[in-house]
Amino acid sequence: MNLRWPNLIIFDWAGTLVDFGCRAPLEAFLQAFEAAGLPITEEIARKPMGAHKRDHVREILHDPAIAERVLQMRNAGPDEALVQEIYEAFAQLLPPLLPAHAEPVPGAVETLRWLRERGVRVGGTTGYTRGMMDALEPVARAAGIDAEVVICADEVPQGRPAPWACFRIAERLGVYPLSLAIKVGDTPADMAEGRNAGMICLGVSESGNEVGLSREALQALRPEERRERVAVASRRLIEAGAETVLPSVAELPAWLER
Repeated sequence: MNLRWPNLIIFDWAGTLVDFGCRAPLEAFLQAFEAAGLPITEEIARKPMGAHKRDHVREILHDPAIAERVLQMRNAGPDEALVQEIYEAFAQLLPPLLPAHAEPVPGAVETLRWLRERGVRVGGTTGYTRGMMDALEPVARAAGIDAEVVICADEVPQGRPAPWACFRIAERLGVYPLSLAIKVGDTPADMAEGRNAGMICLGVSESGNEVGLSREALQALRPEERRERVAVASRRLIEAGAETVLPSVAELPAWLER
């Protein structure tokens, strides 16, 4: 990796800057699929995390086991009408959950302040739509989580893994080349987005979707179980294109200084 001091860092939100364990979207997906008569496990719900939430629903429905259940229920496979039905339920369920999950990941506020003091531009991308972010962003901003530009999944022609949201941020901030920029996130979709934009990608493990536990639940694990879960998450992020994986954004300043 050939890295000079970055001119821009683009962060994901849930599981990276706020919502330790990426719990809010998980709860909404579980409830939305349950309401459709298709209860799913946490593991299935988390697989496409980071994508536009409509794409997320579509990918779950086309999981072979879920698609078979749909066929048994409806005498037809998953279609766009079912995708839309479940997505609309999710979109109604999520916003009331978001303020309660807007607490910053420990160290995130300090990391953003440290970057601003050094003149690094800060952007944000998310699999949430603008309507969803309107429920989350003001609460997070009041707690100290703020980015100069945030681009949501419905504000670009295609969400992750497409790079358009990263390009839009770079355009608005007048920052280039993106080879000197860093994408930080907690999902394989984040890493794919950053790679497709030509950025350096950093994964975060402990706070994110790939471990998928609240801070309290993670701390309650036996040390060896915690190490194993973090190691599995790190491997997934490396396989998806991360240059390296940090436990959380709290470690980003020290990594940059090294």
